[in-house]
Amino acid sequence: MFDSSEFSKEAESKKVLKNRSSILLIILLLIGFISLSQIFKLTIFDQERYLTGSEENRITIIPINNSRGLIKLSTGELVVENVVFQNLILELGDEKELFIISSVKDLGKTLELDTEQIQNIIKKIDFNKRYRKVTLLENLSNKHIEKYLLDEKKWPFISLQAELRRFLIDGPLFSHLVGYLGYADSEDEEIKNKGFETNPWVGKTGLEKEYEEILRGSFGFKTVEVDVHGEVIREISRIKPSEANTIYLSLDRNLQMLAREELNGRRGAIVALDPNNGLIKAFVSSPDFDPNILNRTEKGRFEDIAKNDQGPFFNRVISGKYPPASTLKPFIGLLGLQEGIIEWPTTVEDPGFFQVNGEGRKYRGWKEDGHGTVNLKKAIVESSDVYFYELSTQISVDKISSFLESFGFASISGIDMFGEGFGVLPDRKWKLGNIGETWFVGDTVNLGIGQGYITTTPIQLAVAVSALANKGKVIRPRVVERINDVYTSPEVLEEVILSDKSNWIKMEKAMVDVIESWQGTAHNLFVEGDIRLAGKTGTAQIKSLFEDDLSVKEEYSDIRKDKEKRDHALFVGYGPVPDPQLTVVIVVENGESASTVAAPIAKKMINLYIKSRS
Repeated sequence: MFDSSEFSKEAESKKVLKNRSSILLIILLLIGFISLSQIFKLTIFDQERYLTGSEENRITIIPINNSRGLIKLSTGELVVENVVFQNLILELGDEKELFIISSVKDLGKTLELDTEQIQNIIKKIDFNKRYRKVTLLENLSNKHIEKYLLDEKKWPFISLQAELRRFLIDGPLFSHLVGYLGYADSEDEEIKNKGFETNPWVGKTGLEKEYEEILRGSFGFKTVEVDVHGEVIREISRIKPSEANTIYLSLDRNLQMLAREELNGRRGAIVALDPNNGLIKAFVSSPDFDPNILNRTEKGRFEDIAKNDQGPFFNRVISGKYPPASTLKPFIGLLGLQEGIIEWPTTVEDPGFFQVNGEGRKYRGWKEDGHGTVNLKKAIVESSDVYFYELSTQISVDKISSFLESFGFASISGIDMFGEGFGVLPDRKWKLGNIGETWFVGDTVNLGIGQGYITTTPIQLAVAVSALANKGKVIRPRVVERINDVYTSPEVLEEVILSDKSNWIKMEKAMVDVIESWQGTAHNLFVEGDIRLAGKTGTAQIKSLFEDDLSVKEEYSDIRKDKEKRDHALFVGYGPVPDPQLTVVIVVENGESASTVAAPIAKKMINLYIKSRS
C-alpha cells in the first residue's frame, strides 16, 4: 500500500536540495561575474598601465660618459690628460654570499693573487647593499687581463670595465693650480642632481673644481631593449655626449719649474703675472703634493700627505694670509702725496725709533741707529720704518683703509680658481667687531709699515703691485687664457687716479733704486747692464719686539731660536722698467732676510721670462 508520509518526506528533501542548488548556482554565477569583471578590467581598462610596466621592464636607458676635457698650456703643451684604467667590477645581485666569496677566491687564484690580497678584495663587498657595483681590482696589468678573459664565463657577475682617470704629466708641478678629483659627496649635491652620479668623479680643488662643468661637459644616453636575462637585444635610440672642452693656461712651464726649484720645499708662495692683462705666468705654493695620488693614477696614500704638518694641501698663493710688511710702504707713500701731507722732499729725522707726540712707547725701526734725515725716496730705498710711522699718524685709519682697498687689498682678487681667501684690512669698525677694542693711534703706526692686524694673500699683493707697474689699473688675475678657441678677456676691476700722475713714475724710480742704489735694501741684485727692475723688500714680523732694554739684534737673536717665530721674507717687483711685462711676488715663510732669500728668486724669474720672450 502506498505510504503518503514517505512521499511527503521525499518531496520535502527534493525541495531543500533544489533551494540549496539554487543558492549554490547563484554563488557560482556571482563568482563568475566578479571574475569576468576583473578580467575585463585588466584587459580593457588597465591595459595601458600594464603595457607601460612591461615596456619599462624591457626598455633600459644607459648613460654614456664622455671623456673629461684636457688641460694644456697656451703653447699646446699637455698639463692634464685622461688615462685608461681597466678595472674588475662586481655587480652585486641575488647571488648567495658564500657563492660570491667562493667565486672571488677562485678569481684571485686565477690571477695569482696571494691570500691577503684576496681577503682585502672580499672586504670591499658589502653584502647588505645589493644591486650595486663594487670595484674589486683597479688598473689591471695586461697579464691579469689575459688570465681573466680566459675564464671570464666562470664569473658572469664580474666584468672587465674601462675607466678614464686624470693624470698630471708633471706630477706636483701644477698641483695647487690644477687641483684634483674626488668622489661626489654632500657638498656636490648640485652636480649629482644633474645626473653626474653616472660618473662620481668631480673636481675638488683648483681649476678642476672651478671649471667643473666646462671640463665635464654633458652626458649622453642610449635607449636599449633587453631580454629577461638583461642581455641587450637592440639599441632603440642614442644621444651622444657633448665633445669635451679643452682649457688653455697662460702659465710658463719653465718659469713654474724655476719657482718650484727655488722654494725647494720650503713653506712659501710665488706668483708671477703680466701686469698689463692679469695673465698668471707662475703659481707655486710650497710644499706641494702629487695630485695623481688623489686621482688614483699613481700609488700613494692620502693619509701620508694629510699628516704632513707643513700643510702641503694648503694653497698659500690664494689663501695664505701674511702681513705685507714694508712692501706696503710705496702705497702709504702715494697716499701721503695724494692727501698733500708730504711732498717728495719732505724730511723726517730717523733716530731708529718713533714715539707718538715724542713720548710713551718706542716703536723701533729695523736699523738700530736709524737712517738720519730721510725724505720719501730715501725712505723707500732704505725702508725707513720711522718715516712711515710718522706719516701714518698724520693720516686717519679710514683714509688708509679706503686707499689700500682701491688697490685690492683685503678683497678677493677674483682669480678664476676655487678657494680664494680674503685678507684683513683693519679699521675702527673691524677692530671693534673682531677684537672688541677701540682703535688706538699705535694701531695706525703699525699699519703704516704693513704690520699689526693687516694681512694680505700673495695673489692680492701681486694685483696691487701690478697696479703700480701699469700706473693705476687694478686688473683681475686669470689663469685660463682660452677655452677651445675662445679667448678670455682682461677685466679692469678699478682704476686708481692720482692727482699728480708723475708720482707713479717717481715711485717707480724709488723702487728701481731699492736695487740700483748703494743704500738700497736689495742692492745685492744689481748687475750693471742687466734687465732693470723695480722692487721692494719686506720682512714680516711674526713676534713683536717690546724689550726697550735690549737692542733689536739682541731681542731678535732670542726670538729666532724658535724657527717658527722667525720673520717671513717678502719681495715684490716687476720689470723690465719702463715697460714691465712681469710682476713677481715672493713669500718665504720664516725666511728672515728678504734681500738674500726672496729677492734673488724674483730677479731670476724676471730675467728668465724676459730673455725667453726675446
